[in-house]
Amino acid sequence: MTKVRDLTTPMPQTIGFDISVEKALAMMKEYACHHLPVLDGGKLVGVLSDRDLSMAWHGSGNIRAEHLVKDLMTDTPVVIDPSAEISTAIRTMLDNRINSLIVRAEENQPWGILTSTDLLRYIMDKA
Repeated sequence: MTKVRDLTTPMPQTIGFDISVEKALAMMKEYACHHLPVLDGGKLVGVLSDRDLSMAWHGSGNIRAEHLVKDLMTDTPVVIDPSAEISTAIRTMLDNRINSLIVRAEENQPWGILTSTDLLRYIMDKA
């Protein structure tokens, strides 16, 4: 069976919690990604998704480019073990209505991220 570690993007692009939303948008565009793990002094403190940004821009109308990542990020990222089955990752995403999971580091491997896009590519490769 395929495990989460097999589809994980190790050491994904990250952003600081005190960086502007404008910079976050630019990074997502530059790196063609939809999720940025948020760090504070090297410690994971959240995840910022393009969905978080979109909901803030279109929902309240009060969000401006100078707002900070910490104002919009999800501050309780869902973490999964790299040895978990892919079906567990899919179920976790569905149950939490999210599109990414932070993958816990193991032994000498860095932590990573698993996204719904990674899972869709996997499913398409199997089809």
